[in-house]
Amino acid sequence: MKVLIGSIIVVLVICFGVWLILSPSFKKVGNTAHKFRENVQGEENGEEKQEGE
Repeated sequence: MKVLIGSIIVVLVICFGVWLILSPSFKKVGNTAHKFRENVQGEENGEEKQEGE
């Protein structure tokens, strides 16, 4: 029983660590998608945006 509980705790700690490592990448992907969506909407409205603005 102790081994089972210990194994579950270890798996949870590993999952939490992976989540912490990947969190910044999800934020970067979200920011990139948001910028891309703004560019697409701007092009549909006839506006042209240059990169760097």
